[in-house]
Amino acid sequence: MMADGSDDEQRLVRGIIDVHGAEAAAIARGNARSAALAGQPSQAKSWIRVIGIIQQQQAGTDRNR
Repeated sequence: MMADGSDDEQRLVRGIIDVHGAEAAAIARGNARSAALAGQPSQAKSWIRVIGIIQQQQAGTDRNR
């Protein structure tokens, strides 16, 4: 999926937000859930970090409106 580097996660976050907009966090949650159910804990943890980044960025966007 992705490396543990934050640059990769930041690029992924930007891409997910560009494609899915307000639904980006829901998409990432689904991916985290799928990874966890598939027995891939490191990928699930990575997706959880991505969810946190998305939520931070969306909260910052909301404050700027």
